[in-house]
Amino acid sequence: MWGWTKRFAALATMLVVLTSCSQLAELGSQAQPAQPQAQQAQSIRPTVAPAADAPVGQAVTVVPQATAVLSTPLPNAPQSSQAQQPERSRIITEVYSRVAPAVVLISTGNGLGSGFLIDTNGHIVTNNHVVADSRSGRVLVSFTDLFQTVGQVVGTDPSSDIAVIKVDQLPEGVTPVELGDSNQLQVGNMTIAIGNPLGQERTVTDGIVSALGRTIEEPGSQYVIGGAIQTDAAINPGNSGGPLLNTQGQVIGMNTAILSQSGTSSGIGFAVPVNLIRKVVPALIERGQYDHPWLGVGTGNITTFQAQQQNLPSAGVIIEPSQADSPVAQAGLTGQAIVTAINGQPVTSSADMIGYLELNTSPGDTITLSIIDLDGQRRELSVQLGARPRTEATAPNR
Repeated sequence: MWGWTKRFAALATMLVVLTSCSQLAELGSQAQPAQPQAQQAQSIRPTVAPAADAPVGQAVTVVPQATAVLSTPLPNAPQSSQAQQPERSRIITEVYSRVAPAVVLISTGNGLGSGFLIDTNGHIVTNNHVVADSRSGRVLVSFTDLFQTVGQVVGTDPSSDIAVIKVDQLPEGVTPVELGDSNQLQVGNMTIAIGNPLGQERTVTDGIVSALGRTIEEPGSQYVIGGAIQTDAAINPGNSGGPLLNTQGQVIGMNTAILSQSGTSSGIGFAVPVNLIRKVVPALIERGQYDHPWLGVGTGNITTFQAQQQNLPSAGVIIEPSQADSPVAQAGLTGQAIVTAINGQPVTSSADMIGYLELNTSPGDTITLSIIDLDGQRRELSVQLGARPRTEATAPNR
């Protein structure tokens, strides 16, 4: 239902051979065929590069030399494009100069990823999958100007793919990033990504917000990440954990996954929204873990056509208790029902429902579900949310 998230290691397509890792990693399996209304995402695994003394036969593919670019607009270029391009370039330059020093390269010994400094106490946010294979939770953190230090993983949340690292030393003058508000985003807003794609430190790319409210499935998990931002800014292996920024240089998300048949950027990237980062990170710093809100349902989308074909009373999100003691079951739901709104907020897809719960509620909150029973009866159901069980099962539920 949610798509398939395939992790992959990086292609060794870099001009400079890094010395922090000892071997090349192979690409993961290819993405599976697309299904209707499903996302087919690959996680951006940390880049793995060969050591300088890599054994003979360990290939390094050299990136072809770039084609020269004209420094002046073409004579027939639209005047609006000529006027807008310098402004866009100025924004990117200003954002990069302010934010890039706070973007770090993270090495676990098995691969490379990205992260960003969020406070003066040395806390760095990155993806859980970047640090998942670190030894004893210790990683090598590289800032600009050859400043390197050892960081310790202080908390992880696989369900949101968020982790926090702490370093005891910071380079002089480095300024933490500023967190924005992902609720203010609109499709078409400009985005800027900074990270370490294929090991190329602090690379900047830009694009737009292509869509909002996407979901990302984590491999091996029955849960998905809600409220994800889709962007066409170029994101490649090694960008994992790097910031996605707005034109003010504020973090609006954390680059996490791409949808690709090749394993490299195809213009469809996904970022964990910053408002979820705002909720998860303080708990990881304080307790090392985060409790997600739990409704305890399996979900599916019912279109108007499906409702007609199956003689259902309405289109909407069909739900069913995932287990007998789930919060929604304890509230009195015993079978299937169609949800049309949560707390008065209309929901038209499972992604809407997941995103709302993840970004706007916490365990212990009481929510009101507007539901339609399969016999057509409409009613309001009050449910006190629980904390999501930490044991993984096989069937997706919420």
